[in-house]
Amino acid sequence: MEINVWLCVPMLRASPACGSGAPLVASVTAGFSVRAMAERRHWDAPRLQHPPHHWTSDMASHRWNYVISTGFVVFGATLICARARVAPESVVSAVNAINVTALESLSTSAPTASQKALAEGDLLALRHEDTKAIAMLKPIARSPGALSVRATAYLVLSGVYCRNQRYLACYSALHVAQELSPKSVNMADRQTMAFARAISGVKPMRLVHETPGSLPITDVKAHLIRVPVVIDGHRSGALLDTGASFSTVSASLATRFGIKMLRPGAAVGSSTRRSVGVRLGMAKRLQIGNATLKNVVFIVVPDSDLLPIPRKLRVDAIIGLPVIMTLGRLEFLNSATPTLLYDVQRNQITVHRDTHSNMLLSGLTPYVLVHVAGSRAMLRMKLDTGSDSTSFTKNAMAVAPIFFSSAKRHVWHFGGVGGVATERQALRLPEATLLIGGRRVVLKNVIVSSRDSPTKDGVIGANILRGAARWIMDFKTMRFSVAN
Repeated sequence: MEINVWLCVPMLRASPACGSGAPLVASVTAGFSVRAMAERRHWDAPRLQHPPHHWTSDMASHRWNYVISTGFVVFGATLICARARVAPESVVSAVNAINVTALESLSTSAPTASQKALAEGDLLALRHEDTKAIAMLKPIARSPGALSVRATAYLVLSGVYCRNQRYLACYSALHVAQELSPKSVNMADRQTMAFARAISGVKPMRLVHETPGSLPITDVKAHLIRVPVVIDGHRSGALLDTGASFSTVSASLATRFGIKMLRPGAAVGSSTRRSVGVRLGMAKRLQIGNATLKNVVFIVVPDSDLLPIPRKLRVDAIIGLPVIMTLGRLEFLNSATPTLLYDVQRNQITVHRDTHSNMLLSGLTPYVLVHVAGSRAMLRMKLDTGSDSTSFTKNAMAVAPIFFSSAKRHVWHFGGVGGVATERQALRLPEATLLIGGRRVVLKNVIVSSRDSPTKDGVIGANILRGAARWIMDFKTMRFSVAN
């Protein structure tokens, strides 16, 4: 059973024929696995009404995953092929789609200087070269050019501002984008503006002590990465979740630890469409191994919304991507005593990309470019260590149809706060072989959702750790690698 709590997660549409999209979406997740399945323009992708003939009903089976996730919007975008006739909308579509190939082409071939600069600026943002991206995008956003180009520049800027904790600038960029092009900013974006505004006055998170070190990891067999932390002087175990744009804690833990509550709170929407109220809090000090950070923002989730998770698996504290990124380079060593090595970065990370760089960063969501074994097909997979399992979305089948030819019908239960939903047209792939950073990774019994997700072709979850000798996630080189 997959329990999802989504906090205003907006994304954009993609063209499955060109691959999947990857959102500038950040989700705060807890529990066994995570899925951010909302989309920017379509909160729920339509269910498949007429499944392919090979989705045979007699092979139906059941799989229950225990998940709870909360998500906070950064900004979403997805893949659309560049058209021969290049109009502003084509560049905007490529930006929204995070179509790197199209963006690289348009950065030199687009008909106007502003469109070229928009494509180049977005590439810089995806590659985590934030200072250069801001310098490139701000003049476009303020130029007298096409409104759609300017609005898109502001939307990209808002994602960069958010991951640099410039929440007032994030709010302002979204506000101006709405004024320039109201259709480009939907309800979820407006909720994001309200969220960013609510925390715009808080002190930015600050790393005050840094020393490279290591942490023991527990619950690897359960496909979780749980590490010891100290929050305002209180010890706790916490899930390391790259799918989380903000760290989160349960309300009871926030009370016990004396985490300061901020005003106002926020509204959370789930897959059941039941609105759930959450609060925002700030820890004065967070210690993870040798790293000490001040002014860490937490989303505070009511305990009642965590009850569907078995008590022994419950996670009351989650460390999100903003904190994880300060650790710089993370190396997981799978042994009798699993260990996480890290290299703390006090200042903004200087990215040194090379030919092996395979990570993208959309807002506060990391993606890995992976290849399908025996094919040239490339998939963009959300890197989500808060998820217990790796899975694919329906649109991945359009990218590599032969890869999914052996998939069989599967009844998949998932849900959100307030209820459980079922995908009766999902598939289960007996075996999937991917190339990640040039290394072969073989996965068994992988779920294929019957839903399109224009923002991604799937999710790389923590289950790859159990069969890997080690993996490395490096925000300095934007590189993710796995060793069997």
